[in-house]
Amino acid sequence: MSTRTVVTTVAMMSWTAWICAAQLPSKPTPLTLAISYAAKVIAPGDVVLVSVRPSAPVLTVEGTAFGHPVTFWRTDVGTEWRGLVGIPLDTPANAHDLLVTATGADGATASRALKLRVQPKQFATRRLTVDPRFVDPPAEEVERILREQALLNETFLTVTERLWRGAFVGPVPGRPNSSFGRLTVFNKEPRGRHQGADYAVGTGTPVRAPNAGRVVIAADLYFSGNTVVLDHGSGLFSLFAHLSRMAVEQGALVAKGDRVGEVGATGRVTGPHLHWAVRLGEVSVDPQSLIAAVASFTETTGGPSGR
Repeated sequence: MSTRTVVTTVAMMSWTAWICAAQLPSKPTPLTLAISYAAKVIAPGDVVLVSVRPSAPVLTVEGTAFGHPVTFWRTDVGTEWRGLVGIPLDTPANAHDLLVTATGADGATASRALKLRVQPKQFATRRLTVDPRFVDPPAEEVERILREQALLNETFLTVTERLWRGAFVGPVPGRPNSSFGRLTVFNKEPRGRHQGADYAVGTGTPVRAPNAGRVVIAADLYFSGNTVVLDHGSGLFSLFAHLSRMAVEQGALVAKGDRVGEVGATGRVTGPHLHWAVRLGEVSVDPQSLIAAVASFTETTGGPSGR
């Protein structure tokens, strides 16, 4: 074989190898997740805003924490998703896992865990005297109470499209005078922890939506009196209790600042005030913590247009 033939043969083999290599499918880059949160201290009853940044666009992001699902939504900034995590009141001080899984358009998935370090918190006790029928309800009211509790439980398990946008604001002027999480003693009988924020404002004070949402309950309930529940979407709800008047009907869409009712003294109360409760699914959280968690959260897209 001549030298020219050898060179030609080697060149053809190299060219063929290059062609074959070029035809081999490229190996996809594995999907990865970066997870973070800004809260410096986390305690029972708090709300934590979590950011998830996949390395590539994904179709879904799902999570679980403290035995409850965490709903995430896509933001308008790159590939970022965000979600709110509620810390249950009975959570022991420790490091607890937030588990996150993202799924891409090609079916590829990525999972990652983030440690949420919950600090201990001491809650005070409050003692109140109320009408005895609100401590030991008469037998004829038991069926009604169970029916209303079932309605609330079913409502809070519903996850709908997110309607709220940006920061939350207080529903009435001023700060609450009764803190979230206090052990409540009614007529010398312990009856669980206070799962909301109370505002000492006068009868007739307008109660306004702290953010956009849909009215899912507007009814007179045994313990909470005239009650309005807003579904803000993504498993987040506001409940306004003891109203003297409800200004909305079930199914209405409201924008941040819309009037939903007026302060009153209906249901189990010691006097006129507003009780504002916030739920993230099955978890009761401190409304003030929700306000703080999303205080600097800005979005370019707007919420629904209300009245």
